[in-house]
Amino acid sequence: MTISISLTPEAESKLRQRAAVLGQDLGTVASDLLEQAITRPSVDELLAPARKQVAESGMSDEQLDGFFRGVLKEVRDEKKAQPR
Repeated sequence: MTISISLTPEAESKLRQRAAVLGQDLGTVASDLLEQAITRPSVDELLAPARKQVAESGMSDEQLDGFFRGVLKEVRDEKKAQPR
């Protein structure tokens, strides 16, 4: 399929730079980027299982916040305890 798109001058410049770095023509780089953008899962799709689990847990926002703050504290404490 062939399509025509309009880019801002900034986007075009970045696309040209990327093509030059990769040693590929503009069309190939643009096609690859578009392919990646439409085939990768969205952030919502990636987070859906976690959101479902949280919803099913019945935890309040405050409880969830407390849980994650506790996990963050544990990780930070472990890092501090590691010898450098």
